[in-house]
Amino acid sequence: MPAPQANKRVKNKRISRNIIIGSEAWNLPPPGHPDRPKGVPEDHTKRWTVYVRQPEGDPSLTTWLNKVQFKIFSTYENPLRTCENPPFEVTETGWGGFSIDIRLHFQPISGEKAQYRQHFLQLEKYGDPSLQEIQEKTGCVRSEFLEVVQFNEPTEALFEALTAEDQWNYIMPQSAKGGKKAAMLGIGANGKPKRGYPNGERSAQLPEKGGDDVPFSQEQEAGLIDMLQKKMAEVDGQLEAESKKKEDTEQRLKALREELGQAAAQQAAQQASGDRSRRR
Repeated sequence: MPAPQANKRVKNKRISRNIIIGSEAWNLPPPGHPDRPKGVPEDHTKRWTVYVRQPEGDPSLTTWLNKVQFKIFSTYENPLRTCENPPFEVTETGWGGFSIDIRLHFQPISGEKAQYRQHFLQLEKYGDPSLQEIQEKTGCVRSEFLEVVQFNEPTEALFEALTAEDQWNYIMPQSAKGGKKAAMLGIGANGKPKRGYPNGERSAQLPEKGGDDVPFSQEQEAGLIDMLQKKMAEVDGQLEAESKKKEDTEQRLKALREELGQAAAQQAAQQASGDRSRRR
C-alpha cells in the first residue's frame, strides 16, 4: 500500500475536532501578604491562565494541532507567546480583562493555513447569582467555550492520522490497548460509557446522554436546537404581529387621505360656486 500523501486530498470527506478555548482567574493576596508571589506589580489583583484544551475523552489534540500562539495585551513583556507543546496555555498576572488573539497552527501534514480565534479574559465574577456564588466559593472565575475545527477534504496523511488508533494512546496505558481492557477503560464510575467511548468503543461522536463527567452530549445539542427553534418561532410571531400593525396603520392612513381629499374637493367646489354668484 502506498504511503499517504501530504498534498493529495481525500474527496467528499470532512472530519471535525472539538477544542475548548477558555481562561481561569484567581485572586492574588494583597501587597505585603506573605503568600503573595514575589515580583508581581502592586496593582495586579489576579493570576490568570488562558488555554486551548481538548474535551475530556476526545482524541489527542496534537494529532492535528502543531502549536498555539497567544497575543496578549501589549503592555506585557513579549506579548506574542508561542506554545509548541501541551499544555497550550499562558499564565500571567494583571488587574483588568482584555481580548486575546489566538492562532491555531496545524500539523504540516494537514496542508492547512493557521486559523484565528479570540477570547475575552474574564477576571471578575459574571453570570447569574448561582454562577457567581460558585465562583465566590471556588475562588475561580472560569470562562470557556467549545469551538469546532473542521477539516474539509483533508490530505491523505491527515485523514490517516485522524482515523488512526494512535490518537487514543494518551487515554490508556500501553498494556491496556485494545481488547477487553481498553473497553473497560471506557466505562466511568457510574457504569456508563465515558465521553469518547460510546457503547464502550472509541469514537469522536458525542454521547447520547449528558452527565457530571460528560460536558457535551447529543441530548444537550438537541435541547439547544429545540430552544433555538422556539426562539425563532417567537421572533417570527412578533414579526407577523408587527407586519399586521403596519398594514392596519397604512389602511387607516389611506382612509384618512381619501376622506380629507373629498372634503377638500367639496370646499373648493363651494368656494367656486360662491365666486360665480358674486360675479353675477
